[in-house]
Amino acid sequence: METIPCLKIIHTTCHTEFGGLEKRIFNESSWMAEKGHDIIIAAPGNTPLYNKAMEKGFITHDVKFKRSGIVKDFLALRKLIRNFKPHVLNTHGNEDTKIALSAAMGTGIPLKILSRHISAHVGKSWYNGLLYHHLCNYVFTTADYTTRHLIKTFGIPNERVRTVSSGIIPPAILVEKAEAKKRLAKELSLDSSARFTGFVGRVSRDKGVDVVIKAFYRASSRIPHHLAIIGTGTDEYLADLRACAKDLNIEHRVHFTGFREDVWPYYRALDCKMLASRDINGIPFEGIPQSILEAMYAGCPVIGSESGGIPDVIKSGITGLLFRVDDEGDLSEKLLQTLDNEAASRARSENAFRMVQDHHTIDAMGDKILRIYRNYFTKPKKNSIPLRRFF
Repeated sequence: METIPCLKIIHTTCHTEFGGLEKRIFNESSWMAEKGHDIIIAAPGNTPLYNKAMEKGFITHDVKFKRSGIVKDFLALRKLIRNFKPHVLNTHGNEDTKIALSAAMGTGIPLKILSRHISAHVGKSWYNGLLYHHLCNYVFTTADYTTRHLIKTFGIPNERVRTVSSGIIPPAILVEKAEAKKRLAKELSLDSSARFTGFVGRVSRDKGVDVVIKAFYRASSRIPHHLAIIGTGTDEYLADLRACAKDLNIEHRVHFTGFREDVWPYYRALDCKMLASRDINGIPFEGIPQSILEAMYAGCPVIGSESGGIPDVIKSGITGLLFRVDDEGDLSEKLLQTLDNEAASRARSENAFRMVQDHHTIDAMGDKILRIYRNYFTKPKKNSIPLRRFF
């Protein structure tokens, strides 16, 4: 297969946190840089992604992507594009997509990609049609659910919408499960024989952590486990969750660790990882969650809601179990099913590990993106400018 030379790739985002979207940008950029491609990150300054990109040695540009500064941001990006002459522009958030794709018009960027990381529906307006149908060459989604929605809504040709789920970066070493359980028990000041189930990720209402607590309560009389909530959220929502656990009289068995940089030992300590992502106004928002993929790689049995891209990777009874959205009773039953039948849970976990190893690592994701780049740049195009002209 014909190879392509070093590419200059600009990623833009208006987001200021460091969740799945930002991790995807950073991990993908790091992988591409290792393959010899040049990376430029345009994002709000002094944010986790921006700072990590600077530390990594990427070219960074502070662009706020605020409505109040739309003209300034447009001109800054226009200048950036004209100076660096990138081969690829990849936008990742709502505000930066509008500004960056507009700024790229007429600049000669060969490949423009609009990435859609969540499954929330996109309204069928003339402007969204312009963005998704005319101002970009490809749309990348993280879940088949989103791909189908965009094709149906905008009539985009199938070959221009690609599902490219985020690839995880496996750790060099996974701690033994028994040791991980002991460490977590010690961290929470519990007996060393304590067992755990739990949640790992952004602690928010849309992730359904309240449903996880209520489901755990329903099962609590039949299991010896503690519930560990690994991650952080708003003070208001965390207070609501603590109040919920107290009202259910299980506060002594529900533990909040706060944010943890290295989550792998926690996956290894859990006998089950639950994700109760809910639909918003009847519409899914979840793509393929990296936390589910990480748990699968760590050999942790998983249960997820039937929402968005979760069923793309949790094939119920094969790689995990699914439950009805917002149905704490159904989640409780699936939790008991997981904990009561360890042999079946272990078999699902082994299937899940193989699936992630084959299709959802950073290498698998990077190779898929490079194939798309290669096919695009090496395919003859009418009135196209040869790629070598951009070097």
